[in-house]
Amino acid sequence: MKASTKLLVTSLTLPLIAGAGAAMLRMQSNRMRALFERDLTLPGEDIAMTIGPDDTSAEAGTTSAPLDTHSEDLPALAVIGDSWIAGTGPGAPSPAALMGRGLSTLLGQRVRVRACTQPGARGEEMSAQIATVLADSRMRRSRSGSTAPRIAVISMGSADLVRPSVTHSGVAVFSSALNRLEREGGYRVVVLTCPNLGLLPGVRRPLRTILRRSSRVVSGSQWLMAVSSHALPISLNQVLSGTAQVGLLADSRRSPSLLGYKQIVAAVLARISADLDSQV
Repeated sequence: MKASTKLLVTSLTLPLIAGAGAAMLRMQSNRMRALFERDLTLPGEDIAMTIGPDDTSAEAGTTSAPLDTHSEDLPALAVIGDSWIAGTGPGAPSPAALMGRGLSTLLGQRVRVRACTQPGARGEEMSAQIATVLADSRMRRSRSGSTAPRIAVISMGSADLVRPSVTHSGVAVFSSALNRLEREGGYRVVVLTCPNLGLLPGVRRPLRTILRRSSRVVSGSQWLMAVSSHALPISLNQVLSGTAQVGLLADSRRSPSLLGYKQIVAAVLARISADLDSQV
């Protein structure tokens, strides 16, 4: 084939390849977006309870000790977020209840726990979760001057990558969330940074490449903002270092499995414990 003929064939083929790639990316993106929107129909967690070290029923998210207005001197734990902390899926435990029980064991006393989570939630939707927690009078700061720990755990960012808002910046919403929890609620915030969605099983190129890059940007930004605001960042990528392994993910591949949730809870409790020890 003559060089001029090869050049002509190449010039005609490249736009076709580019067009096919764009069509594939559009199809994959629409499919992923639809899955995250479907997650919004799944039950999240909206629980309020007081948990002690021996409350074995906490694993199921139930306890006989609901919050009351006379427990404001007790330590407080607020859990806000998306699928990675919502405890969704068959047989999944309540991450908030497990954290509450673990924190109660660390502190040797009962802990107030308020969880407001929703699978598939974007940052702007989690702003409403934060407002709900801050408006709950049962979670208010002690009026007697008690210095019991107040801890908030937050996970956000995944849905913002897949279903970006046209009116809100994910970075701005995240920064506002940290400020509100720290300044208005008086919480020490633990941040679960956005996982690398490009590593989730079943995600193919070219979407995998796009999600991998954007996830790294969001995760890095969240880490830096957490550090600059004296929050405690935890990398979900490291906690779920075996994300490609089915054992850590639920069947949906967009939330942890029973083992995955327990791994996240263990990492959060270890981070809280290290922080409490550093304050002694």
